[in-house]
Amino acid sequence: MARILVIDDVPAFTALLRMTLETQGHRVEEAHDGLSGLSMLERESFDLAIVDMMMPGLDGIELIRRLRARDAAKAPAIIAMSGGTDDFPAAFSLNLSAMHGADHVLYKPFDNSELATAVDELLAARAA
Repeated sequence: MARILVIDDVPAFTALLRMTLETQGHRVEEAHDGLSGLSMLERESFDLAIVDMMMPGLDGIELIRRLRARDAAKAPAIIAMSGGTDDFPAAFSLNLSAMHGADHVLYKPFDNSELATAVDELLAARAA
């Protein structure tokens, strides 16, 4: 199956996504901030990155922008996810992420079937 990197500043959430995706047969690694996630993506090859938009330091939008500025053949498919805040609604951050190159967006909270569908569709598109 695919190699996936989950990037979110809430370790319990990344652990939950990792367990969910591993039960589907994927190999999953975690990063708990944008800078470490970007560093992993620059050093290693992943098929898919699942990126939270609201992280301290390097946020998800800037991470996606930097990934898309790289060689397209090396960049993974990207799922952007956000629950938003009162000051920065999820719809706004996810629209920005799509403008900068996210392949799919998920509004938190999402269920396992939404995640599985998004992952399967993006991986199938990459394989085609």
